[in-house]
Amino acid sequence: MRFFCCVCVGSAPFGGIVFASPLAPHTMRHLLLLFALAAFTAVEANRFRQEFPGPYCAQRKYDACCRDRQDGCALPISTTLCYCDEFCDRGEHGDCCPDYEEVCLGITAPANHTSCVHKNHYFTPYDPVVVDNCNTCKCNLDGSVTCTEDVCMVDDDLLRQLGHLQRSLGWSATNYTEWWGRKYDEGKVLRLGTFQPKIKVKAMKRISNKAGALPSRFDASEHWTGLITEARDQGWCGSSWAFSTATMASDRFAILSKGREMVQLAPQQMLACVRRQRGCSGGHLDSAWQYLRKYGMVNEECYPYIAAQNVCKVHEDDTLITANCELPVKVNRTQLYKMGPAYSLNNETDIMTEIKERGTVQALMRVYRDFFSYRGGIYRHSAAATPAEERSAYHSVRLIGWGEERVGYEIVKYWIAINSWGQWWGENGRFRILRGVNECEIESYVLASNPYVHEHVQAIRKVGDLQELILSTGFVQHPSRRYPPYGRG
Repeated sequence: MRFFCCVCVGSAPFGGIVFASPLAPHTMRHLLLLFALAAFTAVEANRFRQEFPGPYCAQRKYDACCRDRQDGCALPISTTLCYCDEFCDRGEHGDCCPDYEEVCLGITAPANHTSCVHKNHYFTPYDPVVVDNCNTCKCNLDGSVTCTEDVCMVDDDLLRQLGHLQRSLGWSATNYTEWWGRKYDEGKVLRLGTFQPKIKVKAMKRISNKAGALPSRFDASEHWTGLITEARDQGWCGSSWAFSTATMASDRFAILSKGREMVQLAPQQMLACVRRQRGCSGGHLDSAWQYLRKYGMVNEECYPYIAAQNVCKVHEDDTLITANCELPVKVNRTQLYKMGPAYSLNNETDIMTEIKERGTVQALMRVYRDFFSYRGGIYRHSAAATPAEERSAYHSVRLIGWGEERVGYEIVKYWIAINSWGQWWGENGRFRILRGVNECEIESYVLASNPYVHEHVQAIRKVGDLQELILSTGFVQHPSRRYPPYGRG
């Protein structure tokens, strides 16, 4: 079989004369590669001509195109030199002058007038891709625009819909800079991070509190002034399971010790040390509480948060001393901070009574895309939905109180919650959400636990300068005798 190929030379890309000749298959392949290289060279030349129009070689009156390697056959371009001799390198990073092919080889690159527009931004196929929120758009050679189609955490359409619905929703939305440019799937993994509990865990026996008179409004941060941890920021790490557990435990230590054990427990320890969890990709609340009950935690200063999983540095039999932590000054504690068994609460009234009597509680909630844009008001999931809305995920927060608000002729009840996205989000890091209707499943799995605070500790006998201590909960501490007496005076 013979192949015939027409090669254009002259005013066409390679001229205007047409040659026809039979070619062997291997010659045909080589010629196709040559054409591809020539096309690439033409495109690159065209791009460089757009950036550095010149002229360069064309402005040399004598010996415009040197026939051998000559350093003098060079011209300044930008901050360097380009060459007009036949030994210059071509290609994307070559040192030929932009008009070398045109002037010295007679190759005229086809004029490229392709231009694209996307949201009033004009660009060409040779420009970098255009960033549009969490997506990127490129200009094609035919003038069309191709964009990725990921659902973003927030976008103009969502904000527009929430703005129209604000009156009926009862809450307002805003465009947070922290969310812009991030994919919704990325936000669900790295800004939430609590797994839905297994059936047998969620079905555990629930505690019922005997309800006395409950006020219409209660805020733990006002009732126990200075003892409630304000909103912290988990960063881009799906660690809400660790944050909500550590901060709720910290609140309970402060409240039940009447301020004697003001400690900020370290979520980083949980992130690094709790087994069968996924670190910044999420974790289970029951596993977090089991760890806190069995091993205990150190404080934030001893194990600072880094928003990433690292190697656990607290051993199972450590004390505050062996873990190299600074000892508290108001109590004689050397043991890690431990909590009793976690228990689940039964209903709205039980949750309210628990908060009023013993402090903040932990709640699991389903998060939809609109929740990220919450600015203030009483939140309820909106109808501003996209197909991605159905791909919701779970998050854990602290409930610190409740209230009610008149909206028209209706009394709207709400929970007061503290999130872990920093105080720049929502109502200074807090949010209010409908109460009594299990909005976003926030009343379906609510946990509480009591700490082994120092006021429960009683001395039972002296051992030299040390004391052996026993907790009223039954947990026995055995301090090592190689350490100095507790406390620092």
